[in-house]
Amino acid sequence: MKKTTKKSTQKTKPTKPAVLRVVSSITTEGTPLENLPIRPRDNRLPAPGNIITKTYRGKTIEVKVLENGFEYEGKIFKSISRVAMTIVKRPISGYVFFGLTK
Repeated sequence: MKKTTKKSTQKTKPTKPAVLRVVSSITTEGTPLENLPIRPRDNRLPAPGNIITKTYRGKTIEVKVLENGFEYEGKIFKSISRVAMTIVKRPISGYVFFGLTK
């Protein structure tokens, strides 16, 4: 007796067009300070003017805390997490990376 196999037909789903996201200039790195909005400060962060230091892979990293952002290597970032992601090249919490957790 011969086995019969049922051939499956592949159904192709229609592809969706790519969605472009418009990112405002406020989220780009290197934004001038006057363009950043003033937000309530997180109590885990040191006061503006202080410098957060961390040794990562043998390199000492210094991040200056500003009134409405963070300065790292001459660039202004809106969040400490964006600084951490720039350093490690992958998504990571800035508070965890710099040891600023409660």
